[in-house]
Amino acid sequence: MIQTEQLSPDTIMFHLRGPFQKRTAKELGLSVFRSHRLGFTTFFFDLSRVSLIDELGSRHLALIGQGVKNKGGTWKILGNPPLLKNQLLSHATFETPPKETWN
Repeated sequence: MIQTEQLSPDTIMFHLRGPFQKRTAKELGLSVFRSHRLGFTTFFFDLSRVSLIDELGSRHLALIGQGVKNKGGTWKILGNPPLLKNQLLSHATFETPPKETWN
């Protein structure tokens, strides 16, 4: 499941929950593409509630991030699922969520 949250006029966060597999990656990719067309340039991917991410899922995530980067945007991964250990994501930034999202 994917939920979105606008953090600023050009920043959006995608909260992902459950297993991150091919279907979820495809949905995320389409959402990122649409968001970029709407003017967003900074993308946060909150993976703290992802229960499983397989190798194919992490490859798709890397491709999404590379697409964002190729279009001049930035992307950051929040949370670090223990199963996400892939060299394709070595250029990703792992951070804690921005303070604006803290309750």
